[in-house]
This record gives sequence, structure tokens and C-alpha cells, in this order.
Amino acid sequence: MFDELIYDFDGTLFDTYPVFTEALLILLERHGIRSDYDTAYARLKVTVGHALRSYGFDGDLFKPANKEFKKIYWELAKTKQKPLPYVPEILEYAVKNGKRNYVYTRSGKEIVELLDAWGLTDKFTFIIDATMDFPTKPDPAALNWLAERFSMDKSKCLMIGDRALDTECGNNAGMRSCLYDYEGYYPDTYADYKINSIEELKDII
Repeated sequence: MFDELIYDFDGTLFDTYPVFTEALLILLERHGIRSDYDTAYARLKVTVGHALRSYGFDGDLFKPANKEFKKIYWELAKTKQKPLPYVPEILEYAVKNGKRNYVYTRSGKEIVELLDAWGLTDKFTFIIDATMDFPTKPDPAALNWLAERFSMDKSKCLMIGDRALDTECGNNAGMRSCLYDYEGYYPDTYADYKINSIEELKDII
């Protein structure tokens, strides 16, 4: 049904949020701010920016806090970050069945190091990351550019992500969307498809 599979990275391909949460708690401790794991995790599931601002890192404090957070996170990610269950298998399944995989993320180039470490980089046709100056999701500019760049038929494109920002972005681009909400954070979010395991994509694509 779908020939072009476009994945969000954090929380969709890789199990990022536990590492995000550990990094945020380290940052908060450094700044004398108390929080618990579950609260920090839930705030990060909205966006990193939302989480930082909710703990008082707004205005002029935001950019340095965000930079510090990313530095802490990346040091942890090098040894702790790993793909979510069935991700390597579904990427291989797609390639073997003549489909193309892409990544659309607001994370930086470091994700390529993670994909390399797990032998997954060659499963992707192209990766859009934060170094490409597109408006943030759910603005469809990046997906529109990708569709034009690779001559995609949008009716055969599926945007897969773990948040409303991802599904809205796909639908705004005239593509179908798939919400991978394995923790049940977004029961009211609209998506053309909803899955609890990435393995379920086999029944959709």
C-alpha cells in the first residue's frame, strides 16, 4: 500500500525518552531543581522545549539550558541509546519489499552515529535532521521538499511518529499518518493508523 516510509527518530525508531529523562534530571539537579522521573518523562513527551520551559528555563535561560541538556544527553546516548523493539526487522522488511525508508527528525547529525552503531544507516534513502533549515513540525515544508526531491506519490507515503506533531505533519503534507503510541500517551490524537508495536507496520505497508 505504501512505498515511502518516513519515520520520526526519537521515540519511534530509537528508545530516546528514558535517556532524555536521565539527562533532564541531571540538568535539573545541577541547577538545584527537584523533580521525579515520571513528571520529567511526561513533560519531555510533549517536546524538549516544553519540558525545559516548564522547569523555568525560558527567556534568555532557554538557549544555554537547551545546549547543556543536549550535551548531557549525547554523552549518555553514546552508550545507552538503542533501537526500539522490531525496528531493525521492519526496516529490513521494507527494503526487501521494494520500499524506501526515510528519517525526519529535529535531532542533529548525531543520530547518524547511532544508526551507524546499530548497522542501520544503509536502510535509509535519506535523513532530514535539524541541520536542514526547515520549519518545525507540524509544518509540512520538509515533507513537501522530500516528496519533490524523490519524486514521491504522496498517496503512497506514510509518516510514522510517536506524537501528534508527527501525524499532523504527515497529514498537512497530504500524506497518510501512523501514530506509534506504545505507551498510550495520545489516545485522542488523530492518525490514519495507530499501532502499539512497530512490527504492526507489516499489516499496513
